[in-house]
Amino acid sequence: METAKIRNFVFLSQSGAGKTSLAEAMLFLSGKTKKLGRVDDGSSILDFEPEEEKRKITISTACHHFSWKKHEVFFLDTPGDDNFNAEAKLATWAADNALLVVEATSPVKVQTEKVFAFVKEFGLPCAAFVNKLDREHADFDNACAALEERLGIRPVPVAYPIGKEENFRGVVDLIAMKAFEFEDGKPKPIDIPDDIAERVEELRANLIEFAAESDDELLEKFLEEGELTEEEIVRGLKRGILEGRFVPVSCGSAAKLIGIQPLMDLIVNFLPSPLERAAWEGETPSGDPEEREPSPESPVSLIVFKTFMDPYAGRLSFCRVVSGTLPEEGLLSNPIRDVKEKYANLGIPEGKEISSCAKAVPGMICVIPKLSETKTGDTLCDPDAPIIFPMPTLPHAVLTYALHPKTRADEEKIGAALAKLQEEDPSLVITRDEESREILLSGLGQIHIEATIDKLSRKYGVNVELSLPKIPYRETIKKPKEGVIYRHKKQTGGRGQFAEVHFHIYPLPRGQGFEFVETLVGMNVPRNFVPAVEKGVRQALEKGPLAGYPVVDVKVQFYDGKSHEVDSSDMAFMIAASQCFKKGIQECQPVLLEPIMELEIEVPDEVMGDVIGDINARRGRVLGMEPKDGKQIIKAQVPLAEVQRYALDLNAITGGRGTFRMKFSHYEEAPPQVAEKIIAQAKEAEEAK
Repeated sequence: METAKIRNFVFLSQSGAGKTSLAEAMLFLSGKTKKLGRVDDGSSILDFEPEEEKRKITISTACHHFSWKKHEVFFLDTPGDDNFNAEAKLATWAADNALLVVEATSPVKVQTEKVFAFVKEFGLPCAAFVNKLDREHADFDNACAALEERLGIRPVPVAYPIGKEENFRGVVDLIAMKAFEFEDGKPKPIDIPDDIAERVEELRANLIEFAAESDDELLEKFLEEGELTEEEIVRGLKRGILEGRFVPVSCGSAAKLIGIQPLMDLIVNFLPSPLERAAWEGETPSGDPEEREPSPESPVSLIVFKTFMDPYAGRLSFCRVVSGTLPEEGLLSNPIRDVKEKYANLGIPEGKEISSCAKAVPGMICVIPKLSETKTGDTLCDPDAPIIFPMPTLPHAVLTYALHPKTRADEEKIGAALAKLQEEDPSLVITRDEESREILLSGLGQIHIEATIDKLSRKYGVNVELSLPKIPYRETIKKPKEGVIYRHKKQTGGRGQFAEVHFHIYPLPRGQGFEFVETLVGMNVPRNFVPAVEKGVRQALEKGPLAGYPVVDVKVQFYDGKSHEVDSSDMAFMIAASQCFKKGIQECQPVLLEPIMELEIEVPDEVMGDVIGDINARRGRVLGMEPKDGKQIIKAQVPLAEVQRYALDLNAITGGRGTFRMKFSHYEEAPPQVAEKIIAQAKEAEEAK
């Protein structure tokens, strides 16, 4: 395969714009598939996982390729729901170009803005396709205006629709100035209709100006003659697209197979090959900057942008070849893990199938099975020419649930199953709360969590129930108590138990934890019992008097006591210390503390008032605000109990345009009405046991 004849791109859009349907149409019309796959009836060869068929949305990136006009085109079909933005971002990292699919009736929703931010982050040349022009209220000109206004790009139409809404039947190719009607996906040349001839001429002139703008030589010719040849227009447009000056916009209907071939022409004629892109920037294992030219003659390097755990084939690593020529089998270095990986059976992904491949060159998407150590985001390279391409920062998890295995068998399998799911989806965060002993699963949203649980059951036979994680409340004291005395005496016939301890108990400043001080004088208590006394107090700290939560910010002074030369023991002093502390703390005005989280919320100006009002309603405090890139950053502190499902609520308030980060800040005394409720719930739970 000749690298100059390779094109690769990533499909990006909001959910429902028709990316997958458009990809299926390209595969069908190029002859790659014999039957047109459809998402709605479950026959799509790209959305093949049961979770995707159930929800009728793309959940994980699918890869395929087709031949068109003597070019080989590789594409990545990504999810359009922000619950799966990590998949979309990793696919964008692996691509040379982006194809933005927009819906004619509702061109730019919030998710379109989010995925277009990935295009800008990676500096990809981009084209756009206005889909669903056969729908009611579809308007191509309005769609182009929305792209310009909401995304800040310069859209340049290279095609124009013939007919509107249900009468939409074809497109005009503005470069060749030819019109086509489509029947069963086959284009039929026609004359340009009179009712759009003026608009077509206007857009054609606009196109030539954009082409001329990209090249000084073309601009000079255009200013002198007022016209460019078709070849010169192509040259100018191609350069402008590569440099990111503008975005060519084509149009059609994937469902009716209208305008698909002109779009495929646009991809092979205007989007750059891997050779035309700049060198990839990376670093050596020691951290020095390093570049790699995307040429077949360079040392081999590739990035792993996706991992799939196949029940039969094992771990499949989806790679994009950055440089060099990768043979069917061989040895690669993984400098991130500092291991060498032997591989064989190189393949090319075709939906859920994989075809064999003799070699892979820059720009190709390939699959390497059964790599033992390599994970998503890693670089593989020639052992003699190490390089690391840093993995992009993925969207951070915003919603956390506790997982409760339904049976003992589920409990035994859950650890290994979650580890495999995390390999497939690095945006999942899996932790274990040592205090509550809960397994916590964090993801990018409710659908992300639910799809993960479905996959956990289907692929690994592990069934779980979800709940909100237990909140780690704490207990402390507000006033000191001096002279707390407790005697532990037990006679059991043989050797008895005797210990007496005298404590002073003091509150400490918030966040100080626990302090144990021994100020014994004389020999009433041998010093070898002091560690047992401290151990007894620490055990008592684990369950406070109010609701059984750990006690913090307390100082215990062990100043006196009594012992017996025969009956005293470490165990006796541990029991005495524990009971003395429990007795004394009751008289120290114990209170409940709740965790306070620090939030940094990024929202559009127009909803800032609503978001601040919502924070106040959650017993939160707004600490400050500052503008950033046309948005507002709100900094606030809010009790954890009020923001466990904040991701869902912020989405509702901001229409999906708000994002936030949250981290633990400190503990504060819970208001009396809140504390009463928590204490009552704890007592109910204890009684239920």
